[in-house]
Amino acid sequence: MSTTKDVEVHVEYADQQNINKFARHNAKLTELKEEIETKRKELVSLSDAREALDELSILSDVPTAPLLVGETFLIEPTESILGSLDVRKNKIEKEIDDVQQRMQAIQSVLSDLKVKLYGKFGKSINLENDEE
Repeated sequence: MSTTKDVEVHVEYADQQNINKFARHNAKLTELKEEIETKRKELVSLSDAREALDELSILSDVPTAPLLVGETFLIEPTESILGSLDVRKNKIEKEIDDVQQRMQAIQSVLSDLKVKLYGKFGKSINLENDEE
């Protein structure tokens, strides 16, 4: 028969501050993951729009295409729309890179905090996400 006993560990103010910091950074990391997922979906939509516009310009000799702006369709030159799509795609890719850099910085802070907190509390604390 195995006996395990719960060991009560005293939580100091600095430890509580580290736990709170970990929770804040972990929540921010979750938000950034969702933001990247949204931006990746937008990239897919832009790629789909570009493909559709390419097909439209190949199949027809019409140099313009309808562009949805808000709730209104505008007739714009196909080249202008393609340029706008490329600019938007590049902007989103840069935003994704920026968010990924922020995520790496947060993950570094989380790793340091995990070492400190697990070193002090051992198995008495759970810092792992359920989804991982």
